[in-house]
Amino acid sequence: MFKNHLKISLRNLWKNKTLSFLNLIGLSIGVSSVLTLLFSVYAYYTADNNIPERDSIVYLKTKLKDGNEYREVPYPLLDKVINTSPEVIAGTHLHGWGNIWLENGEKEFQNRTDYADPEFFKVFGLPLKYGNQETALKEKYSIILTDKISQQIYGDENPVGKTLVAADTLNLKVTGVFEPISPYASFRLGVVLPNTLLKDNPTFISQTNWGNSFSPAYFKLRTNANITALKQRIEKLVQENYTDPSVIAGMEILPYSEIRTDIIPVVDTIIGGSIAASLFVLLIILVNLLNLNTSTMFKRTKDIAVRKVLGSSKKSVVIQFCIENGILVFVSIIISSILFLLINLPRLNDTFGPEFGRISFDIFKDYPVVIGIIAVGLVATLVVGIFPTLRFIKVPVSLGIKGKIDQIKSNFLLRNSFIIVQFTIAILFISIAVILNQQIGFMKNADLGFERNNVLVGNIDLDYKNLDVAKSKFNALIDELEANPYVKGVSTSQAIPSDYYFNYTSYYDAENDKDVRIRRSYADDGYFKTLEVPMVMGRNFEKSIDKSNGQPVIINEAALKAFGWTSIEGKKLKYKTDTGEGYPIVGVVKDFHYQDLQNAVEPLVHIYRDKNALERHRFLSVKVIEGQEKEIENMIASAFSEISSRRDYEQSYLVDKVSAQYQLIGGILKTVNITAILTIFISCLGMFGLISFMAKRKVKEIGIRKVLGAGVTKIVVLLSKDYIILVCVASIIAFPIAWYVMNAWLGTFAYSIAIKWWMFGFAGLIALLITAFTLGLQAVKSAMANPVKSLRTE
Repeated sequence: MFKNHLKISLRNLWKNKTLSFLNLIGLSIGVSSVLTLLFSVYAYYTADNNIPERDSIVYLKTKLKDGNEYREVPYPLLDKVINTSPEVIAGTHLHGWGNIWLENGEKEFQNRTDYADPEFFKVFGLPLKYGNQETALKEKYSIILTDKISQQIYGDENPVGKTLVAADTLNLKVTGVFEPISPYASFRLGVVLPNTLLKDNPTFISQTNWGNSFSPAYFKLRTNANITALKQRIEKLVQENYTDPSVIAGMEILPYSEIRTDIIPVVDTIIGGSIAASLFVLLIILVNLLNLNTSTMFKRTKDIAVRKVLGSSKKSVVIQFCIENGILVFVSIIISSILFLLINLPRLNDTFGPEFGRISFDIFKDYPVVIGIIAVGLVATLVVGIFPTLRFIKVPVSLGIKGKIDQIKSNFLLRNSFIIVQFTIAILFISIAVILNQQIGFMKNADLGFERNNVLVGNIDLDYKNLDVAKSKFNALIDELEANPYVKGVSTSQAIPSDYYFNYTSYYDAENDKDVRIRRSYADDGYFKTLEVPMVMGRNFEKSIDKSNGQPVIINEAALKAFGWTSIEGKKLKYKTDTGEGYPIVGVVKDFHYQDLQNAVEPLVHIYRDKNALERHRFLSVKVIEGQEKEIENMIASAFSEISSRRDYEQSYLVDKVSAQYQLIGGILKTVNITAILTIFISCLGMFGLISFMAKRKVKEIGIRKVLGAGVTKIVVLLSKDYIILVCVASIIAFPIAWYVMNAWLGTFAYSIAIKWWMFGFAGLIALLITAFTLGLQAVKSAMANPVKSLRTE
């Protein structure tokens, strides 16, 4: 029986090949998009599955009275919390302290380096591929590798017990290798070293006091731990031990599951948007299938009537149509899987890779996704196979056998509701895409308060093998650049716009009794000249004066305002407990956007540091006359090729670095654009099928109208006007929703566009034009048909 149903299904699909093809295209593209979106969500939510009992892990977040907050705490706080809090089972620091160079024979490499306490595995319990969790961080000179790094160095060999040379002098024994960690995981590990290794480092020891917050603290809590009591105990420790507890507003205890969102706030938007978009696309696919199935069912009333006459049961007819739809659905799943693996997944990695890491699909590990997409396919098959069929089975045999489809009552409200839903979703995505495009365009082209065009930026933090020789050659390059007529400015600095460290220091003004937390960086006398940042008060750095005059500083307008000053005359930046003279303020620069426009301009201070401090600066910035960029690029690259270093010199343009800040939002834009195109495309496929059906139902009416003198235009309007009205209704519903969603989202930006009426008008016009074109193709074809054939009796 099944074989017979299958044969008939294939025959019917071929007979209606145009609609079958339209269905297959819409399904394949739609399902591949849904598969991509849901797989990214699945990968995100399952990324930390290898951390046992992760619901009992928490971390601390420091909240300041000035509204700022950060995840770092003073180093001694962790031990105090463990020793005084019965709620805590174990705790660990996990922080960086410079990425260490490692040697294995002739090979030399550097990876991200984190330092953790021996209790790390009691908190996180990350499984080891090789080694023992109990002893992996016990030894002072030990090192744990990720599986990726272990593969790069040792291949498939177990490296536990082998020795790596670190920083040219330390012999570190490999004591463990982590199991593969998902790139979507909250961990971004390279190599992990024990904190005990740093306890001989004088700089590290000097920072492990109650006045410096540089290390995150993680705790594993007992079941049903009293979080309120723990928080009160920690805040008491803050008041008793912090150098200046008056600036602390409170300590928040957050579940570890929230840390990814805390680090990348926009991730909630991405994940929520992916879920919503996938559900919307699924809904459109389902509605589209129902509409197209309805149009084919009207043509097959004779087929159903004949089957009923020959004794077929309702169940048999339903099974027949479910098999037909099942073939379409599961062929589309196969096609969409190929599209997902070959096109969508690589694009997903290109879009979000820099923030989330690259992901891959493994059918054995990711089988829930396979099961899920098959389940969706089964549900879709049953819905679109059963509901339209049950409706047409009820048609009397006398009407069905004659093909009197015009006498079958059409569910006008239901069909039109489906169309409105489809186009509401499509127009919603188009509106969001239009507004999002405008916001990103605004951020990329806004006046940022500094010159970003034709500024060549080179990374000079290269870990030089012979620093004295490197300095000599670098100074010769600086002299050559400053003498070059094509160069308008040269600077070395610790930071550049789009890449400032999160270095904050609280300075105190005794006159106003005010503490101000200011982001700190270092720059030479050419920094503000090269970037063309205007001075609003005082003077710029001057090498001849400042080199031997302590450490003068320049603040921005935001810092001036935060202190409540109107003048910098006689002003110095000092710590609250500082008895020295402090940093003399020599100038104030106009506020410039040194970070993206999602963030407001915060108080900022630049401390003078000479160009010669090569080992302490990260960037070389060169302002070049337009048209001469290539010559200067080659000159700088050639100079660095002669300087021996562990890392290779790289350079790019500041305008590209600034634009790269919006790569993640650009990825969201691409996703929205694709979803908008997809939804309107699938909706128009359904519209095409429906107008085909309407034309067939009104074939005699069209013939009569043509005989009575109606032109092609009138008949096109007759067939299309109802659908155009429905698109207009969908627009009216979609616009307020789009305004509400985008207004809320733009509210998260410090600087954003204002939503204008024309953005919605443009979105509605796009939808209307695409719809009109789709309807017009079929309507014109029907209007130009020979009326003699239309009026011929069955």
